[in-house]
Amino acid sequence: MNPLLEETMEGAHGALAMGDMAAAATLYRKATEIDPTYAEGWQALGMALVKLDQLNEAIEALQKLIQLKPKDQLAYSSLSLAFGRAGRIAEAEEMSAKAKVAGWGGDPTKIGS
Repeated sequence: MNPLLEETMEGAHGALAMGDMAAAATLYRKATEIDPTYAEGWQALGMALVKLDQLNEAIEALQKLIQLKPKDQLAYSSLSLAFGRAGRIAEAEEMSAKAKVAGWGGDPTKIGS
């Protein structure tokens, strides 16, 4: 892993542990800028933004995660949560179904939209 990316993620995790969600989100965002292909950074950023109630940006981050990991159960579950919090129930239910398919070892990209 890139040393700058590793340092940034460690700082973000530290901020999260201290309860400073805004600082954690800022650092997770920086991590995704350092390496836009680093899925863990997108996952962490998306969930931090959900906790900050910045749902549109959270949804965008988690959609990026799904582009990077199209068969990942946690990615779909996280996006389902973000859609649900945003009141986008049909989309939340679709992502929940895709999470189940991924959990069963299937290909969630072959169902729904």
